[in-house]
Amino acid sequence: MSELVDVEQEPFRVAVVGPSRVGKTTLLTAILSETERQLAGTGVRILAGETTEERIHQQRRALRRAIAAEEFDAAALSGNQTTSLYEVVLRADSEPGVAPQDRIDIEIPFSILDYPGGWLNPVTRNRSAEAQQQWPACEDHIQRSVMLLVPIDAAVLMEARKPAERGSVVDLLGIEEVTAMTRLWARSRKDSGSEPAVLVLAPLKCEKYFDDNGGGGKEAPRLRQLVQDTYRDAVEAAEAEAPGRVKVVYAPIDTYGCVELMEPIWHDVGGEYLEFTGHYRFRGRPPRIQEKAAATVMRELCRSVISAQAARNTELARAATEEQRRIFERRYLRKGFFGALTFYLSGEAWWARRDGILTAKQLIAAKQSERKLNSALRSLSTEADDPRVEVWQLR
Repeated sequence: MSELVDVEQEPFRVAVVGPSRVGKTTLLTAILSETERQLAGTGVRILAGETTEERIHQQRRALRRAIAAEEFDAAALSGNQTTSLYEVVLRADSEPGVAPQDRIDIEIPFSILDYPGGWLNPVTRNRSAEAQQQWPACEDHIQRSVMLLVPIDAAVLMEARKPAERGSVVDLLGIEEVTAMTRLWARSRKDSGSEPAVLVLAPLKCEKYFDDNGGGGKEAPRLRQLVQDTYRDAVEAAEAEAPGRVKVVYAPIDTYGCVELMEPIWHDVGGEYLEFTGHYRFRGRPPRIQEKAAATVMRELCRSVISAQAARNTELARAATEEQRRIFERRYLRKGFFGALTFYLSGEAWWARRDGILTAKQLIAAKQSERKLNSALRSLSTEADDPRVEVWQLR
């Protein structure tokens, strides 16, 4: 017997894998902000669930306060201490003038998992009752994700000059743990048929090292080389577990665009490795938030959806003519990536929610929303990547 699961629990998944204090929550906020700007005028919106919207609002408000005070404290924008599921949708609104009862807002849901970076370390995880309880669900999400997003603190890599500092990078960036999670994820991708598998290496807070977003840095080549060297084992693990399946994207991101590291500080706190902090300053008067390359993540997700859609056109056409009984049954079947793709892009999800037969007006509205959403998806997926972004060949 098929497992019964409501389709609204079957979004396209992304897993964020990185240590504590690397800026995962800030990265997710930047992704949504830049994508929102790029969707302006398309008739498609990126919307956050209620809890997700609250988290993003708090993050943005904290940054606005820092800008108003002209004093940036990275520690004040701390990340999560428990698991957080960011739920967002790309939604195509009905055309203006459509009666409320005929509205068809076609949407594609995404679920992005963020969890305490300390949980990557099995020693820390085994000492926490909460981590032990929630880790199986985190692991399941990681294995079912079409994208593994690895945020990297660019300053930790770039400002490690002395031997003790360079040695500390391994612990501060959780290299061993990230490699293990990459291997776990890639192994599941190998067994997922032709579903997408995208590994994104995303250095964050890159404002100091580039000259293309208001700064004067000329160290982009050095950052690229350091990321390649530091994450070589993780990339090779992905290729070993899923040969020819994983697309590796290098995306150095300005999460703020107006905050620049002025002084790196390494602290000896008597542990196994040095701790890293820094003094930052706002640049520009007044400072202006201007994320850069953050939309790469959503663009790659859209490419995954478009690529899968092209491979399943026959299924989409067949889904449009299915009997009502079949549609109702599908609402409660675990469909996996391709089944969910058909379900959302064909408008079937809306139909199943309404539990009724579409009228002629509703069919017209559904097709209009469907075309609008597909147009926006293609626009995002075919838009040229930021010049910073590269796709690395594994072979």
